[in-house]
Amino acid sequence: MAITHSKVSAKTDSADTTKVLPSDWNADHETPTITLTGVDPLTLTGDALVYLELRSALNWERIRGANGVPTKVTRGIIEGFSLPVYAANSEELYFNCCVPDRWQEATDIVVHCYCYLPSANTDKKFNLRLEWEHCTVGDLVPATDNDVDVETDTGTAGAYKSFEVLFAIDYDIDSGDAILPNDELHFRLTRLDATSAEITGEVVITHLGIVYQRNKLGDAV
Repeated sequence: MAITHSKVSAKTDSADTTKVLPSDWNADHETPTITLTGVDPLTLTGDALVYLELRSALNWERIRGANGVPTKVTRGIIEGFSLPVYAANSEELYFNCCVPDRWQEATDIVVHCYCYLPSANTDKKFNLRLEWEHCTVGDLVPATDNDVDVETDTGTAGAYKSFEVLFAIDYDIDSGDAILPNDELHFRLTRLDATSAEITGEVVITHLGIVYQRNKLGDAV
């Protein structure tokens, strides 16, 4: 891969456009333009590692097919889906994504969920379960899944208090069959009974994002 830049100052390194120095700021203080050429992506290490969040669409056909379950609710202009404790009644959210090439490939993936409680709760709990599975194209489609349960203590929470719930996806939980770039990742989110002190009301899910550590720059996806 070749790296070149423009806006080079003639005072220092005009003969070598592969060097980017502080003096490359020209008299008009324009920022140098970095151009990457070549086939392979640029690999990032150490403090250069960054995170990439993908926001997957929900499976709307399944929601519609279950007669609008889970219930769609709106507060102001913020939409969400209200989850009671699951009882084999379609109160569930399905979503999926394709693992990006830019993923670092040796770190766990994180699904983060934003939600709120329409009712006030003090020192109560709610429990969410994320079931997930991956499939590499060409392999047999699995009928198994992995469960990640996260219970949240509300503390002192007034009505409409929002929360973030994080689910860690163990990328190599299946020995010899770790998650790979371009794998399909499929998810199902439900609510379980709390271990104690169940909340009053339901949990409204407003956002689901999938976060990957990224160590490549220049990949198409």
